Amino acid sequence: MAEALARFLVARCDSHHAGWRVVRQVVVDSAADAPWEKCARRAVPLVADDLMNLAGDRGRTPLARAQHIAAQRRAEQIAAHVDQTAVLADLGLEQSAATPERWRVALSSAVDARSREQVARAVDRSLREPASAMESR
Repeated sequence: MAEALARFLVARCDSHHAGWRVVRQVVVDSAADAPWEKCARRAVPLVADDLMNLAGDRGRTPLARAQHIAAQRRAEQIAAHVDQTAVLADLGLEQSAATPERWRVALSSAVDARSREQVARAVDRSLREPASAMESR
């Protein structure tokens, strides 16, 4: 059941999660040739696990929260296929390349954004965050 819901939520990100759509557009604008469907499939088991944890914590699964988790997991999966330098330059950020883990977290945090400028701020903030703060995530 969790896997079926996870597949549904991952597919639904394109039409029902504004933050994911903005992050996806930023990646597309950077000329990345990302394997979108492959990364979506890889996000499904992660989302299924997250749904089980979410349902276990509260006894129910709020749809909006579950959809947001799916968007975060999609962003995490696509991060490895995105040219950091190109995205950072496209966003007007003067950051040096981050470790794969920091980049994954930065893109995941950007799904809260509703505009390109908010994506830039979220990525910048995440990459500037001290490494010790990242370990708590």
